[in-house]
Amino acid sequence: MKNLYNTIIILSLLISCGDTVKKAGDRAESATGTNLENKAKTASKSNDNTTYLCKINGEDWSYTSADGLVSRNSSTNVRTATITFIKKLAKGSESVQLEYDVEANTLTRVLAELKCPDKEGNLFTNFYNQSADRLDRNPESSMRGTINLYEDQRVAAGNALFTVKNDFEKDKLGNPDDLLITVSDLNFSGVPYSDTDDLKKLFKK
Repeated sequence: MKNLYNTIIILSLLISCGDTVKKAGDRAESATGTNLENKAKTASKSNDNTTYLCKINGEDWSYTSADGLVSRNSSTNVRTATITFIKKLAKGSESVQLEYDVEANTLTRVLAELKCPDKEGNLFTNFYNQSADRLDRNPESSMRGTINLYEDQRVAAGNALFTVKNDFEKDKLGNPDDLLITVSDLNFSGVPYSDTDDLKKLFKK
């Protein structure tokens, strides 16, 4: 009888210990799951290596990379600064490109390639292209902006504000509001650029 009593006590202790180990394991697993979830959220935030550039129809738009090119027209001798901002997406990319007359310090052309939904809800690339000398053909369009080139550092800074209409695939757009885009609050600085005059100087040596 004594042996039976001792056996019951030992079994009770083993079962109790097993439950304790299981609960501890459950807590550890739960904590690990929470940590992994938090790490995933942190990684998701840290992987968003974009820089805010402007608002497009009131929505924030940021870019992944930016660069510029300054070139000189061989006929008119006018220097043009082309600044390109690219945003990498999970599928494809978007971009905003600005052209300035360096001497006149004016915005002369804009080009935006943006993903917009079609009537079936699928995203496709839309092209918004406008030059300053053809604004009279598009009364709804407008543009203005200035640029500064810091030649010692080879970086550019500037601003822009423009409204551009999509005349290419307007019948395909799912949202009529995407027919016209207004880009506002566009300011940039520290964008590196290359100058074709540098190449000409090298060839002359």
